[in-house]
Amino acid sequence: MGNPWKMAESVADLGNLMADWLEGRLGGRTPGYCDTRPDEEINHLIPTLAVLCRAGFVTTNSQPGVKPERGYDGRMWRQRAWVEGWIADQRLLDDLRTAAKRTGMIVIAHGPSGRSSASMPITDADGEICTDAGWYPGHRRMINTEWRGVGRHAVQELRHATNVNFIDPVWGRDDRLWPVLANAIR
Repeated sequence: MGNPWKMAESVADLGNLMADWLEGRLGGRTPGYCDTRPDEEINHLIPTLAVLCRAGFVTTNSQPGVKPERGYDGRMWRQRAWVEGWIADQRLLDDLRTAAKRTGMIVIAHGPSGRSSASMPITDADGEICTDAGWYPGHRRMINTEWRGVGRHAVQELRHATNVNFIDPVWGRDDRLWPVLANAIR
């Protein structure tokens, strides 16, 4: 069968492959998440992420909201619920963006010519920012970094797609963002 990622013809194909990877039906290193399997912390999010991927929002990174808790290093860690990915379908993007904004979620989107050095903290430890979202070096760089080994037709479609981040602004809350996004695609 060869490399299924290389045979992808569209962003929709990438979404189906990503959903299969998230659900454990496709092994190996995946583009996007750039790992061999999802992080354990997102196990409870996989059903929602897979549905989003199959609908056309190809997720490439995500994390649950985590209330402050003492970490491995003794510091207090916390996270905002967040997901990043790619959408080629403008109607889907509009539906997700509208639903997210209506419920107070933060949306950061970058079109083909977008670049941004602005960011929002999504993980911190004792008040020190450990991870942020929103910084964006541009489509070419992101596609070359995240989507190596993907079919050329899918890459061509990604060049015209939107890279988007959805963030719950409330630290530690993990029960709002996911239903908002899932309900927007029904």
